[in-house]
Amino acid sequence: MKKAMVDSNIIFSGLLYSGKPSEVLRLSRRRGFRLLIPADELDEIRTVFKRKVSYRGYLLEGFLKMAGAKIVPAKKYRGFIPAATELIRDKKDAPILACALAVKPDYFVTGDKDFLTKEIREKVNTLAPSEFLRRRKEERSKR
Repeated sequence: MKKAMVDSNIIFSGLLYSGKPSEVLRLSRRRGFRLLIPADELDEIRTVFKRKVSYRGYLLEGFLKMAGAKIVPAKKYRGFIPAATELIRDKKDAPILACALAVKPDYFVTGDKDFLTKEIREKVNTLAPSEFLRRRKEERSKR
């Protein structure tokens, strides 16, 4: 089974609004791929949910269980943070990129343009939601 890592904007937008991020999350619920989430990112997602939509926090926890998401422990990617820091403009995103560098997911789906640079794409298969959905459709049609 292929592995896809998603960042916080995909989860937040995908759970609360319709659109490409929600389509990405729907695919994961169908077990089309194994969903990976860095531990640091899960903390960020929970914080955003509490701040912006506290009454909907149950959506996040329910989704994570239903999707069978694997939380990647920080100790697995801490050693990659220096390399990630050199690649990413926004240094607070370094732990998320470090996780992608460490676990080498088949896809890293993000709506954050800071991750969609040529330098990062050379190291990690980083895709915007629309690119990911198109690629998955192409893969399914080849079967």
